Amino acid sequence: MKSIKYKLLVSFLALVGVSVLLCGGVGIISNYTSAQTMMQQALELAAPLAADRAAQELTTYRTAAEDLGMISKLSDDTVSVTDKEALVNHWAERYGMVRGNLLDVNGDSLFDGNNYADREYFQRAIQGESWISTPVISKVTGELSIMVAAPVWEDGVDGGTISGVVYFVPDETFLNRIVESILVSDNGSAYMLSKDGYTIADPDASLVAVENIEQQASTDSTYQSLANIHSKMRAGETGYGSYTLNGVQKAIAYAPVSGTDGWSIAVYAPTTDFLGSTITSIVIMVILLAIIILVSTAISISIANSLGKPIEACVDRLTLLQQGDLTSPSPVFNRKDEIGVLSHATQDLVETLNTVLGDMGYLLGEMADGNFNISSRNYAAYRGDLKALLQSMRKINRKLSHTLSQINLAAEQVSSGADQVSSGAQALAQGATEQASSVQELSATIAEIDSGAKENAESAKQMKELSDQTGNQVTFSRERMSDLKSAMKDILDGHQEISQIIGTIENIAFQTNILALNAAVEAARAGTAGKGFAVVADEVRNLASKSDQASKQTKEIIERSAQHVTNGSHLMDEVDEALNKTAELSNSVIEHINIMAGNIMAEADSVTQVTTGTDQISSVVQTNSATAEESAAASEELSSQAQLLKELVGRFSLRSEEDCKDYDFVTDTFIE
Repeated sequence: MKSIKYKLLVSFLALVGVSVLLCGGVGIISNYTSAQTMMQQALELAAPLAADRAAQELTTYRTAAEDLGMISKLSDDTVSVTDKEALVNHWAERYGMVRGNLLDVNGDSLFDGNNYADREYFQRAIQGESWISTPVISKVTGELSIMVAAPVWEDGVDGGTISGVVYFVPDETFLNRIVESILVSDNGSAYMLSKDGYTIADPDASLVAVENIEQQASTDSTYQSLANIHSKMRAGETGYGSYTLNGVQKAIAYAPVSGTDGWSIAVYAPTTDFLGSTITSIVIMVILLAIIILVSTAISISIANSLGKPIEACVDRLTLLQQGDLTSPSPVFNRKDEIGVLSHATQDLVETLNTVLGDMGYLLGEMADGNFNISSRNYAAYRGDLKALLQSMRKINRKLSHTLSQINLAAEQVSSGADQVSSGAQALAQGATEQASSVQELSATIAEIDSGAKENAESAKQMKELSDQTGNQVTFSRERMSDLKSAMKDILDGHQEISQIIGTIENIAFQTNILALNAAVEAARAGTAGKGFAVVADEVRNLASKSDQASKQTKEIIERSAQHVTNGSHLMDEVDEALNKTAELSNSVIEHINIMAGNIMAEADSVTQVTTGTDQISSVVQTNSATAEESAAASEELSSQAQLLKELVGRFSLRSEEDCKDYDFVTDTFIE
């Protein structure tokens, strides 16, 4: 458990610490943020200014080239090359450039004879655009140079016909001079990048046209953050960033150089150049905050001790009291504040509880010894809510005394009633034994009836199955008879068709006979030539007569067969009617058999239930018999226990009923 001294100390220190740290933290953060903001603003302001300065110088060179390109002497073929070269050199000297050159439309130099058609500045200028190139290796000197080119206009008319290109080479260090003049801090500097990411201007001339940070980052990850910034510079963006290189954190601002083919200038400085004084002030502030915290801690400890130690002493004494110590002395602090009140209250509490618990011990000890005719020896100690404790003790005393008196009276009544219960239980046990014997005989008889009922139920079940099979067979016979009637009808229909065919045959035989007679008559008319035909006609007539006789005989046979079939059909109708009646009678018999079987099976179930009920009655009777015997034994034991209870109550010294009249046992209150 954490002490109040600890809590006070923690609270004071937390309050002071939070206040100091909050104020100091806000100040530190504010100073640091302000310094960073000033650094960013300075760099962001310097980068565009540096870009504008570089653009202005480049614009001066571009304007010089454009103005020279509009002088008509350069495009005049009557002017000698020497004069043209003198004019170009004069113009270069006038604007502080190293040299100049004049190219024809094919890129050939009129001065040195070299061809420059492959150079980007020539290709741009020949299209009518003035151009400042990135640093390239000069074909004249072999050194790194910047070319400022412009078109040469025919007769000096701007926008007319282009007759060639003029270009100048400024001092190769002029860009370096620009970046060297940009100083944003003691250790700050500037540099310029080309569109390809190469350094084209730097105070360190050895880096020009050699250093490419993005290429270095592909093999050395320490350059990656700076390479990301260079990528934005090549994209023509203006911005601010930071990077760490060789363990030094630097801030950088960048801006594009207008009028170029993608140049960009960057201004950078180590963050310590701007934040050095700020960091020093932060360190001083931290030291002051630490001193304030130490002084506050000492003051907090002193205050916590003056408040916490007396409270801890009182808590220790109350803890001893909680553990049952009523004799140890209580701490005394003579102070005129809440600590003094707490000290005196603790002392008074211990003394009061000592007195009250001593009196309670006396009262409970006497009652434990069986003496309930007692009273408190120190009423004045029971103050405030402690009065309820004495009141409860008085209730307990009178309730127990009254209860023990009632127990004594109840013990006498229980003893008397137990004897009566014992006698009745013994008589009940005898009757239950006789009843159990009768129930067992009844159970045996019902078991025999149950066995016969089960056999009848099984026979009824088999009879039901046989009647169902009979009904199914009759139904099957009816279905076969129906099929037979259908077949007989088909036979009669076939006889009728055969009769029609025979009639047709008779008709054909008759017609054939007539034809044969006609043929014989015609043969007779023909004389000797028709004798052969007459013989054939006779044979045909004979065949026709035989066919007619055969068809008549067949017809008679079929008619007799049809008569027999008709008679058979009438007989089948009678048999079918008899089978229908048989089926109806069979269904009626099956229905009655099913009803009878159901009744028999229901009777068997009823007999089974009766058997089960009889068994349960037998079990209950046996249980009653055993319970009655146990009740008799328990009654005898209860009688002996009641006698023992009377003896135990007799050991107590109880209040008289007159002494208990001041207590209402119904409402559980004392009667005033």
